[in-house]
Amino acid sequence: MRIVRAVLVFTIVLPFFACSSSRVQTDYDHQADFSSYSTYAWYQLEETDGPTEGPSQIVDGRIRHAITENLQAKGFSPTEPSKADLAVTYYASLNSQMQFHTTGWGYGSGWGWGPHWGFGYGFWPGWTTTTVHTYQEGAIIIDIIDRERNQLVWRGVTTRVLGKKSHSDEKIDQAMASVFAHFPPGE
Repeated sequence: MRIVRAVLVFTIVLPFFACSSSRVQTDYDHQADFSSYSTYAWYQLEETDGPTEGPSQIVDGRIRHAITENLQAKGFSPTEPSKADLAVTYYASLNSQMQFHTTGWGYGSGWGWGPHWGFGYGFWPGWTTTTVHTYQEGAIIIDIIDRERNQLVWRGVTTRVLGKKSHSDEKIDQAMASVFAHFPPGE
């Protein structure tokens, strides 16, 4: 009976853990009137002379496409930067993380006496093993800026452990959809 209950709990709980692979955080300017915004443009970054740190051009295109699709699905229209209500930009980062797993077993020592004759002392050693798992965690930070005031009005962050297919269109689309589920605030 215990085995059946354990298998049942495992099969019910596993899908919830599978869906929680990415974390989403958002914050916004509570004074901003999001109903007054209707257009956006990509924020123009200054060109640098050196190599850039960030996603490849292919991944950059996927991220920009996913952001554009989500903004348009929310009713925002792209326009020229000089006419836009909002400026949109994103940043990507990649970090190595370490996870430690320690397992061990053993017996302790002790002494005592009792109703039977004699007393004793015993000792038995224990063992501990620690394994280290290194993995990559990626984050995409989306900033939406009120172009007229030049002030950040909304920020969305998605963070997830990266695997071999983390840069696929489907994974990026899912991540952006989960972030933009909270934009505009109060919707």
